[in-house]
Amino acid sequence: MVETLSTPSTTTTTTTSILVAASIVGLSTVVYYTTTMSFSSLFGGGSSSSSRIGQSQKKQLAERIAARVKERNSWSTWHNHSPKEVFQFLANYKMTLPKLPSQKELDIEFPVQKMDWDLLSSLSNNNNKKKEQDDSKNNKKKSSLAVTWIGHATCLVQLDGYNILTDPVFSKRCAPTQFAGPARYRPTPCTIVELVNHIDLDVVMVSHNHYDHLDYASIQDLARYAKNSIVFVVPLGLKSWMQSNISKIEEKHTVVELDWHETHSVVKKKEEEEGGTGSGDATATAGSSSSSSSSLEITPVPMQHWSSRRGYDRDQTLWCGFSMRSLATDQRALFAGDTGWFEKAHDIGKQYGPYDIAMIPIGAYEPYDFMRPQHNDPKDAVHMMQAVQAKQAIPIHWGTFQLTKEHYLEPRERLEKSMEAAGMEKETFQGRLIGETVLVI
Repeated sequence: MVETLSTPSTTTTTTTSILVAASIVGLSTVVYYTTTMSFSSLFGGGSSSSSRIGQSQKKQLAERIAARVKERNSWSTWHNHSPKEVFQFLANYKMTLPKLPSQKELDIEFPVQKMDWDLLSSLSNNNNKKKEQDDSKNNKKKSSLAVTWIGHATCLVQLDGYNILTDPVFSKRCAPTQFAGPARYRPTPCTIVELVNHIDLDVVMVSHNHYDHLDYASIQDLARYAKNSIVFVVPLGLKSWMQSNISKIEEKHTVVELDWHETHSVVKKKEEEEGGTGSGDATATAGSSSSSSSSLEITPVPMQHWSSRRGYDRDQTLWCGFSMRSLATDQRALFAGDTGWFEKAHDIGKQYGPYDIAMIPIGAYEPYDFMRPQHNDPKDAVHMMQAVQAKQAIPIHWGTFQLTKEHYLEPRERLEKSMEAAGMEKETFQGRLIGETVLVI
């Protein structure tokens, strides 16, 4: 099955403009940006996926999303780029991307670390009880929170026995097709099959529908190869995409669609039925009142970004970050997804923090005057770490796909300088290797 697509009606002028831009900046870049940038005023309306819900529900859903769009538009740090600004960005700026080193050089400068399956398995709920016993005997302080960076915005979060995968993108390219668009220059440290064979995933979270965060092939493979039932958590409007594009997903798995600040609890079936710990499928339960003392709370939180999958469906689905909290240990993690700096980040820290760890984007920011409403630079990321009250942070959204003009290692280097300038301990927010696991003690 292929992703459901429809062809918009375009004018000759629009088509010619895109072809001119393509000749200047290259097909790969144009494929990515012309399918995600703001062309709604040129292409007209449209839907990012067919839906199984009735017209009344569609209208209510659209109104809820429109209210969030209006809220974002009211923020002083947000700016809606006009089609003219987008074309100027593509054509006049002449966005030639820096040449990447050879794979041999990349293996030296920015190696991919092998997944430590023994460590990751010990952190999963399958071995949680044994680990507690071993740590008790050795008088060790048990770590029940860890994050493994798999590349770009894909992370494996292990929080008190729950295994959570964020924005899974394992494909070669983050684009509508696999023959054009930004290509992965650093491989994933594992395949999806390897991941699900070693770890029983409880939750998969998708922050929004851009191709570098929502990958059809990866979602399809997760749904197909996972041995257990997964709770897929998505923002408003994306449940219909999952139903339309991922074959029979709800026969085995659960899809939960949430608005900002709407909390859902995920509980292991085995824990729910037996009142104990152990492996087992996870279920989603709405509302904190029904939460088990060992459940995982997931809450979408505002981020300064936008959505589009085809260029003409601008902001027809919601975008978000995800706040996670274990009720058993009160440990908290934040996945920011994709965002530019915005003042409301302080509210997230006040309402849902402090966080033991946060995954914060630091890349795809040049030219900064154009990208700043939607993408942090490293200085913004440090500011966000402080605002959301994160004790530790992991940089994401860099080092994987070449999306903008900065050198591929520049985000890591600038992050170090930004941390130093802020007078913060560099170890609490520093560049990591793909495949590296960070333990929170």
